[in-house]
Amino acid sequence: MNKFNEREDELLDSLRKQKGMKVSEEAREKSLHAFQKGLKDGEGKRGMSEKSRKYGRKIPGIIAGAAAAGISVLLFLNTGIIDSNQSGAGGNAEIGSEENKDTESDAIKTNDQDEVNDIDLLDKALNRPAFNYNDLNSMPTQKIFNGKIEVHLPSGWTVSETEGDNEFQIQMTGDDGEQMKLLLFDKAHAQEAFDTRIQELTADFKKTEGTAIPVDEFVENISMNREVSFSYPNVVPFDKENTEMTAFYNGESGQFMEMYVSELFGYPMIFTSEFSYDDDDSWNNSIIFFTFMYTGNPPLDIHGSEGENHPVYERPVEKDVILQVGASGVEQVEVELYENNELGLTGYLPKNTDIQRIEHDYFIELRFTEPNVSENSFYSFGKLKDGFPIEKGKEIMFEALDIDLSYYKESDGPIPHHYSYQDAEAFVDGYIQLFEANGEWYYQHKHADRHDYNGGVYIQRLNMFVDSIEWH
Repeated sequence: MNKFNEREDELLDSLRKQKGMKVSEEAREKSLHAFQKGLKDGEGKRGMSEKSRKYGRKIPGIIAGAAAAGISVLLFLNTGIIDSNQSGAGGNAEIGSEENKDTESDAIKTNDQDEVNDIDLLDKALNRPAFNYNDLNSMPTQKIFNGKIEVHLPSGWTVSETEGDNEFQIQMTGDDGEQMKLLLFDKAHAQEAFDTRIQELTADFKKTEGTAIPVDEFVENISMNREVSFSYPNVVPFDKENTEMTAFYNGESGQFMEMYVSELFGYPMIFTSEFSYDDDDSWNNSIIFFTFMYTGNPPLDIHGSEGENHPVYERPVEKDVILQVGASGVEQVEVELYENNELGLTGYLPKNTDIQRIEHDYFIELRFTEPNVSENSFYSFGKLKDGFPIEKGKEIMFEALDIDLSYYKESDGPIPHHYSYQDAEAFVDGYIQLFEANGEWYYQHKHADRHDYNGGVYIQRLNMFVDSIEWH
């Protein structure tokens, strides 16, 4: 146990033993100071320099420890949530015996806060109003994090972003003063910035009613009580096993507030929100913000997953990325750098991709397939040879790739040569697109059997490869 944990345990034990004590402002200040000092004590023990190799890996210990301890101390002092027998989140305990309770004039809680206690803040935080696709579709999307992430926000909300050396802050504000704030930190150099933000936020929350939210129960309630399909396999995009979530009530301002501490796409994360306590429909904004968070194209790299740079091309040899699948699905994929000297390029493909070079009369094909996928499904990229008659591109490509022209389907979209067909062995959907790059003509091709359930998957893989190409 490090000094930080020892300090927290000693403080809580001392408070539990003093049955008749009055929780004064001085005690609150001392507890906050102890927590903040504990952050500094733990800084040298466990830093944030370890690089994540998997999306959803455990967040560094100092983040989880600092957040959990800081929040738990504040909850004890403000609400007595943690008693000597409590091991789960959301429990309740009283500070002081029945006969030694403070008088009404000395009580720290206001009358409004007493009323909220009767309602049960935890129950209300867990059981928020349901929402459906109509609610979701009424909220336009906005790009955040320098355009790398797209989220749903209510109409009229404004977004401002501030980027520092080790911290990226996204402030979202509604028409009626509602607020959400997302802080993302550079894992390798962010310890001091993270500690500072935790101190500031816990200081802001120290005079509020609060309760720790059991993350598993929170996620389960979301998945069971919403009439929508969620993008992420675990509903939320962060690792729920290594997340601290806390709900607060401020009796003076009448606000419901939240604080999440976790890791988002490899970035150490702090998220806070402030809504009117009486408008619990607005509390769903934070749920929608995370559960329908899109990473778009090009795919988002998982922060800290990058391997060593290639000695010649100065690009990571391997890394993890987030790919969107279909309309709203999300997938994490390990990719590695592919080098092709013949075409003078590098780009990223999923690990274990099999690459076959096929020579055609008018073009060179690089066909990409994956293990345990039928031969009916592949995607490919290639270079058109000199003299390729572009005006006859559809006919030449269909014949060379053994696709019957009758399978061609007119499309109003950006992909000109779409086709589909079904027989006893396969139900295939695909497209061929010719394009010019680096002064030459190339093509990309997707051929996916719906029985393999990889149509949308292969589109994203193909687009990722083409968009990641660098010419050498």
